[in-house]
Amino acid sequence: MDNVNSEIPGHIRDSIVKDLLSVEVSTRCNSSCGHCFARAGRDAPIDMTIETALAVAREGKDLGYRNFHITGGEPLMWSPLFDLIGQVLAMGYDSVLVNTNGTLLAADTARRLSGFGGRVTLSISLQGPEELHDRVRSGSFRAARAGLERALAAGIGVCVFTAVGKGLLPELPRFAEFIFTAYPDVMELTLIQLIRVPGDALDLSADLLSPEDFLSLVRMTALLNLYGYRLTVLQNPLATAASRALDLPWVAPALPLHRGGGVIVLADGSITLAHSSRDSFGSYGDGSLKRVLSSIEYQKAVGPDDDACYGCRFMALCRENGMVRPSEWFRSMGRPGQFCRDVMALAVPVSQE
Repeated sequence: MDNVNSEIPGHIRDSIVKDLLSVEVSTRCNSSCGHCFARAGRDAPIDMTIETALAVAREGKDLGYRNFHITGGEPLMWSPLFDLIGQVLAMGYDSVLVNTNGTLLAADTARRLSGFGGRVTLSISLQGPEELHDRVRSGSFRAARAGLERALAAGIGVCVFTAVGKGLLPELPRFAEFIFTAYPDVMELTLIQLIRVPGDALDLSADLLSPEDFLSLVRMTALLNLYGYRLTVLQNPLATAASRALDLPWVAPALPLHRGGGVIVLADGSITLAHSSRDSFGSYGDGSLKRVLSSIEYQKAVGPDDDACYGCRFMALCRENGMVRPSEWFRSMGRPGQFCRDVMALAVPVSQE
């Protein structure tokens, strides 16, 4: 392996072993969520071939990846799914994470997934309480909940993924209580800051979190964890930095969205940093992952952004907590780096410095 990836910088090689190698196998879905970034701006569904998915997995294994991530669309609508999982695990990957909305998770499907020896885990999307979920996700709450119950009954590890906008914030404590009371075996409730992307189906600007809302999310996450529930904020170290500034240390450290080792091959073959990104490093082909991970462009995209953070009074605190780049433009609707500054300014008033 050392000869295979010797051109990749050492700190990225070290991250690869702990990170997930991601593939978007299809943009097809049986739901039509207005905030979905997988299908935003795309007129027709796209499917990855299993040959491409296996080629990505083989190259990733040679480069040091040991954890594989399958997303969509809805992966359960992609017919080669079980073949891919089986072959990936046979290659020597330790685990496979599959994102699903849960509505197609029939009992026999859950049994097949449980047959992979506990090495397959699922994230199942619930948007909050039934009324809120059904408003955003086409009335699918009961079907998603039934899928969650079947997965747990089959002994599959499950995380609940929830996109958080203004509408969920007042309901979040009760929703967390519902999840962990009804389903104590759920591994964690994973919170994802609601964002907009070019081409999305609905203008959800009014539901995006303001800096004040984000701090409310951080406080609730910290206190619910202190209470004994298991909540994380996905790929958003600003939540960690803000919680430390507020002296609420019960928010788990989060990896950045754009980070060394992080990469996804989309259904159309584009290689990018994250599922919500459309900034491509080119199309996948033989040796493409090594080319990207070794490139100066990739290293700049995942490394500390000293220029953007220069002069920011919060830089040291942010970097102590894993936030080496400013918040992405879409968190503040086109004001790069401003969202994190606004959040930290509320968390650390000048009078407390």
